[in-house]
Amino acid sequence: MSLNKIMLIIFLACLNSIAFAQKFDVEKFSDPAKYNWLTPQSQLQARYDLQQRQKLLQVYEMNKLNYRSNVIKSAFVPGWTHFSAGKYAKGQIILGLEVALFVSSFYYYDQAMNYYDKYKTSDYIGDLEDYYEKTKAPWRNSQLFFGLGLMVWAYNIYDTFLVVDEYNTDLWQKIYLDYHNKKLSVTPSGITYRF
Repeated sequence: MSLNKIMLIIFLACLNSIAFAQKFDVEKFSDPAKYNWLTPQSQLQARYDLQQRQKLLQVYEMNKLNYRSNVIKSAFVPGWTHFSAGKYAKGQIILGLEVALFVSSFYYYDQAMNYYDKYKTSDYIGDLEDYYEKTKAPWRNSQLFFGLGLMVWAYNIYDTFLVVDEYNTDLWQKIYLDYHNKKLSVTPSGITYRF
């Protein structure tokens, strides 16, 4: 037997003796009063409440928004999560800004490339300088609008986390309040009226 195995056995024996040094109190462990179950009816009511909360949690899990999938969707189509969460105005603003900024960037980029192509094919020195100067401003504007578009896109990703969190919180509040405000309910087992 190797020294490592012997040390492991000694360590486990010490750990075992420390763990069971205190006497296990069965009375304390099985005391229903610590859960405020003073009667069997209170224990059954606690079980019923737990089952109802589990049902509410299942409804919540089916309807909540997932962070990962919504971030991916919003990365491809800015504002998608806002539309999914019912924040239509904000989603339209973000989507509109993205389209406007990237279309403007492409427009100025196309203009700059048009002047640059003329610059490359020109033979006259005056035209070379003129086309080169005309290329600079559209190129800067293209880069500016592209950068602004990236900033709006990054904000969209950041705001997706906030919108999903807010939607899930509101969803849980709605489910919880609907359950507690509902006094009369029809279930497969019958009609229930809560006082």
